[in-house]
Amino acid sequence: MPTANINGFTMYYETRGEGFPLVYVHGGFGGMGTGLQPETPTWAEDFAKYFQIVTYDRRAAGRSSYPEEGFTMQNLARDIRELLRHLGYERAHIWGTSAGGQITLAFGLYYPEAAASLVITDSAPWLSLDEELKNKLRERIKVLNEKGAEAAYEARATGGTVGLNLFVGRPAGTEEEERQREAVMERTRAQLRTIPREERIAKYAGELRNYSAYVDWDATPRLQDIKPPTLVLYGTEDSVFPPQGSLDMTRLIPNVEYKAFQGAEHGVTRFPEALELALSFLQQHT
Repeated sequence: MPTANINGFTMYYETRGEGFPLVYVHGGFGGMGTGLQPETPTWAEDFAKYFQIVTYDRRAAGRSSYPEEGFTMQNLARDIRELLRHLGYERAHIWGTSAGGQITLAFGLYYPEAAASLVITDSAPWLSLDEELKNKLRERIKVLNEKGAEAAYEARATGGTVGLNLFVGRPAGTEEEERQREAVMERTRAQLRTIPREERIAKYAGELRNYSAYVDWDATPRLQDIKPPTLVLYGTEDSVFPPQGSLDMTRLIPNVEYKAFQGAEHGVTRFPEALELALSFLQQHT
């Protein structure tokens, strides 16, 4: 199993294909909130014909270790920089989706010399515009920091879950989508049933620590400072990261290309056109 000590934690990573490196930054917030193991993107095998695809499980996510420190957006970007150095690369394309988009923006800001280009899909330069949601997160993170992981886990019973909901209350558009949602939830429930309580507590603490890097981070004032060429792809009906964030990126990033998929929800890489645009963009800037 490919792991390495990267920037203070044990990182799980995989590589496939040959050529100029393309690092994929997965979404979610670690822990158990959006799945216990990040999925390899569906396009990885096709893109591996042209690039070396590097995927990794982020800090406190999936098969990587769950450290108690290092949860700042700058340090999450540094995780990628140190992984590239470990692999012997000085530059790479960086592709972040959903919650991986903010880390990709941070990489472009803090390590512009190491980014051949940035691709950002289904994301925003901030976590949320909902102050009530962010205040609930801040309160739960405070419980974790002041009273410990078990107290934060127990607070779910009295204060409910906090953070971004993958479906954000949006009604399913079709019966098939409803079946798919239920299948995802059942897989998650089945996974949770196999995990001892102590491990669930530790993973929830990892999720909250990841959120702590996001909750007060907003790249909007610095978008004009992003130097690498950037591609932004988004759906105009995204209910996870509302399109306002993508509109800000297309308006403020100097060297930007973009495509808005009208009426599309979160997950625009299901459209062949999105993958064609990304491949062309990456090849152009390799």
